[in-house]
Amino acid sequence: MNVVTSRTLEFLLLPPGNLVLFALLALLLYRWRGAMLTVLFTGILQTVVLSLPVVAEKLMVGLEQQYPPVPELWLQAPLPEAIVILGAERNLEASEYAGRMSASTELERLNYAAHLHRKTGLPLLLSGSDQDVNFMREVLENTFQVPLRWQENQSHTTWENAAFTDQILTDAGIRSAWVVTHAWHMPRAMQVFAERQVQYLPASLSYGSSNFWRHEWLWWVRKPMRWLAAKQPCTNGWGCWRMS
Repeated sequence: MNVVTSRTLEFLLLPPGNLVLFALLALLLYRWRGAMLTVLFTGILQTVVLSLPVVAEKLMVGLEQQYPPVPELWLQAPLPEAIVILGAERNLEASEYAGRMSASTELERLNYAAHLHRKTGLPLLLSGSDQDVNFMREVLENTFQVPLRWQENQSHTTWENAAFTDQILTDAGIRSAWVVTHAWHMPRAMQVFAERQVQYLPASLSYGSSNFWRHEWLWWVRKPMRWLAAKQPCTNGWGCWRMS
């Protein structure tokens, strides 16, 4: 499945993009008013429910706690032999950098991987599309002052990350590696990195579920769309299990 097909299916099958399908189905049922209204109501209801922070929190916890946080991961023994960083996205709106800047999600992964490298000295591998890997390499080497050993720049999905990375590390004689990605994305990553020639271990970061209720009580009443954005990684993590 190519990247365009994968992203299109992801948009159409997951909220809020699946409202398009609900609307199209409602149009097909316009002769049956009761069925049409039921479909429209269901589509709107699922969007509203998923925009609530309590729902986002439950979905996020369900993903994050599959691989709980490990403080001072670098003290565990035995250590793996490499660190794999999965690409996320870049900030195309960063005009001050002429669009050549990793987005916050990617920067968090690079920051944690650089931290692990300084603690262990393990070599790093970047995995993602050609443009993403080039930007990530610039940030890693220029901002974090950390050298890169390998780069895999042909992948557009998590499955491709795993397949192409495994070949590079196997050829290099690596037998085990940490996979650095966000806690909500780790279950999906571990699923596709399992049963490869190299043994992959989780190096999760950014556990966000505990932050939902910390600052303001009933924040969801005033800012529901913020919660809808916050839960998008959750629906991606649960809903795109097979599309990656």
